[in-house]
Amino acid sequence: MVKISKIAQQKKHQDRFNIFIERQGQEVFAFGVHEDLLVRYALRKGMELSDDDMNEIQKQDAMYKYYTLSINYLSYRMRAKSEIIDYLSKKEASQQDIDYVLNRLEQEGLVDDMAFAEVYVRSKMNTSSSGPNKIRQELKQKKLTEEQIEQGLTQYSQEDEVDKLVNLINKKMQANSKKSFREQLNQAKQAMMQKGFSREAIDIAVQSIDLSADEDDEKAAVYYQGEKAWRKYARKHEGYTLEQKVKAALFQKGFQGEHVQQFIEEKKQEES
Repeated sequence: MVKISKIAQQKKHQDRFNIFIERQGQEVFAFGVHEDLLVRYALRKGMELSDDDMNEIQKQDAMYKYYTLSINYLSYRMRAKSEIIDYLSKKEASQQDIDYVLNRLEQEGLVDDMAFAEVYVRSKMNTSSSGPNKIRQELKQKKLTEEQIEQGLTQYSQEDEVDKLVNLINKKMQANSKKSFREQLNQAKQAMMQKGFSREAIDIAVQSIDLSADEDDEKAAVYYQGEKAWRKYARKHEGYTLEQKVKAALFQKGFQGEHVQQFIEEKKQEES
């Protein structure tokens, strides 16, 4: 048994205290402890402690430290259970410490993967351009169950998905004005698939948008792309072969036959 000789409040962390004991006539530092544990164990000067007592207090203090760290980690935003586990593992918490912290956080309603899924989906839906399928993958990476993921995704209705798609597709179409209307639309659809939107929602969104090729824009685009193709193939080809190469390139980019032929005819007159 050893006797507590002094209890001193830490300067940098005023909710923690240093416990000193007498050992071989010397006052030595024994361990630090949170004030809650100081009260729980009624630690005071002159109190005798066994080695088992000190080990148990230090074990409880380590758990309390990881619990406090987790509370601070949660103060920034809601977390999935897997995020808490990863965070504490990086802090070198033992499995026992992690189990204690998670059990306490769950009992206090501070960690709930079902609620997390719903909050995460709403946040992503409102602040990002991600579609439901991409969000589903993100939730899988956070080790949520299929049931939790499906419940979370109920927050992202098809109506919400289509509304977001209408805005995204309109922006995407406006950004590619030097391409054919058909190519712009195909690229916009592909981009939406990559963002995690469903094909069905994309089709509904496209049908609900007043999308039609502007004649002047289409003509400007075919001339822009046609000139590029002409310069490219004119290095090795001429005459009929050159015309066919350019036509094929423009058809591949989605331009209509009448616009392509008009460009070819005007280009032939220019070159003659």
